[in-house]
Amino acid sequence: MNLLTQQKMYFDIFLGNLSNKIKSSDFLISDDSCTHRLVGLRYDSQTMQEPEITIVCARHEMAAAKQIAFTLGKRIFQKSEVSAMLFHNYTSGQKLRCQDYNEVAKVYAKFICSKKKI
Repeated sequence: MNLLTQQKMYFDIFLGNLSNKIKSSDFLISDDSCTHRLVGLRYDSQTMQEPEITIVCARHEMAAAKQIAFTLGKRIFQKSEVSAMLFHNYTSGQKLRCQDYNEVAKVYAKFICSKKKI
């Protein structure tokens, strides 16, 4: 396998993983310019457990992540303070800690209200 084929294979794996994580998110939160960080969240209303961080993207992943989110119809809320707090304190797969509920709940409320209008 030559280097170009191997790089394409790794890139396809990266995009597939990114796509699956974004697909499993209820919505995404980014910085105000939508260029530095992106964090996905999922809440299971059946178990009523704390929300889970589904994806944490840095600047170098943003272009691909935004394109996938747009294709999947996922909402991106631009809240710099919330995205920074989540980006610096969590990794994919972690549950949200109690002290961070308040800020995330405000964004969740906007998400729920936007779904009802559609």
